[in-house]
Amino acid sequence: WEPTQPGSSPANLVPRLGTHYSAMADAAEAHKSKTHREPAQLTQAECTEHAIGEKECGNAAFKAQDWNTAVGRYQEGLRYALYANGHHGEPLDEDTKQAAVALFSNCAAAHLKQGSPQFAVEVCTRALCLDMLNVKVYFRRAQAQLALGNHDHAIEDALRILDLEPENKEAEQLRLRATAEAKHSKDKDKAFCARMFG
Repeated sequence: WEPTQPGSSPANLVPRLGTHYSAMADAAEAHKSKTHREPAQLTQAECTEHAIGEKECGNAAFKAQDWNTAVGRYQEGLRYALYANGHHGEPLDEDTKQAAVALFSNCAAAHLKQGSPQFAVEVCTRALCLDMLNVKVYFRRAQAQLALGNHDHAIEDALRILDLEPENKEAEQLRLRATAEAKHSKDKDKAFCARMFG
């Protein structure tokens, strides 16, 4: 499970949630009970495994609406996933890259829940450096841009999603909302200027 994703219908998830959340909580508990070593002491595969465990712990915290813990767990997972690349310049293997993108994306979702859209934009941008075709990351970044009032950037990200998935209704709704909010903002600015200088 990963927090909200475009294209998924909450109604489709309802029958599976109880079982899925239970499995997620079990995975998080299993990860917490392990003895942990620093990433310098681990192979890249072991770092990736640890990062995935941190993601499970973060997802459990996200489900419990403990946004600070979720962000901390996702960031800890990223520390492990990106260690070899950051310290030794080693390229990331595909599994590590996928884990890092999921961690960045989930971290962005938690930042949005915290009311920290600027941090969400930053982590989404880092995720897109690893996977330029990730619709979920573009969607979260567009949501964050909209929350910041960066309507043009939100529209750009929504259009990128629509290039990748032309039938994505959530992206089209987000694009329309950003366009409407941009127009409203411009109209408001014009009215303010008219009052000030008119």
